[in-house]
Amino acid sequence: MLEISGTTRIFPVIGWPVEQVKAPTLFNAYFQRHGIDARVIPLKVAPQGYVAAVRLLMGIENVGGIFVSIPHKPMSVEAVDAPSSRALLAGSCNAIYKDANGRIKGDLIDGEGFVRAFDRTLAGAAFNWSGARALVVGSGGVGCAVAEALAVRGIAEVAICDTRLEQAAALRARLQNAFPDCHVAEGLPVAEGYDLVVNCTPLGMHADDAVPIDLRGVSRDCIVADCGMKIEMTKLLLEAQRHGCRIQKGKEMLIEQAPLYLELFGWPGVSSDEFRDLGAL
Repeated sequence: MLEISGTTRIFPVIGWPVEQVKAPTLFNAYFQRHGIDARVIPLKVAPQGYVAAVRLLMGIENVGGIFVSIPHKPMSVEAVDAPSSRALLAGSCNAIYKDANGRIKGDLIDGEGFVRAFDRTLAGAAFNWSGARALVVGSGGVGCAVAEALAVRGIAEVAICDTRLEQAAALRARLQNAFPDCHVAEGLPVAEGYDLVVNCTPLGMHADDAVPIDLRGVSRDCIVADCGMKIEMTKLLLEAQRHGCRIQKGKEMLIEQAPLYLELFGWPGVSSDEFRDLGAL
């Protein structure tokens, strides 16, 4: 039984909505297994109150850090005292914590979690980073993180697609300036011609959502990933399988970034295998 006392370290996960978040299930199972007096608790906070909520929560002694969910990741850059370099580049944070001097810091680890999951799910399969083209649909917090991580890995081209044209254009400009050897392009939500396509939009969280990427003409060699976690096998992933494509589920990204969260929050050296073995998701 998960009990909370006056000694418990609290880690809020903040979103709007917050019903879809999986962090409480995963991390509380880990804390319980290892007898750690800590709990992850979901908080539903509207955007207009988000920055104030961060400052208030991080001023509470037994709050050890914050998991950030949609749509608050871009606002988190302004909510913290010191965003990391990758958070500044991508324009988003998804992990908030304090350093030894009490400064509120923010980092963005979605992208690293994504590429670690990519490496694991494609074990034994070659991926030609220097010759590959990727399509990232969505330029919010997750989209920023994934696009930045792909550029760091040395992918030849990353195309950004979003109906929020100014936001997408700003991300493309930042990435192109930081990674001149990577061609950063404007994309359409059409998979044909790409080696990797990634859905970073909320579409897929609900059973009646439209498919966010048109897979007509997609190559069987293309890898299709969905970063959504509320539904494990989204319409996009099911359709990708029908086309013969390899897929990556959203929960894989969370499992692979779980040790990164723990490192920032004070528990370094944990393997993602420990979270995978929990079977909590």
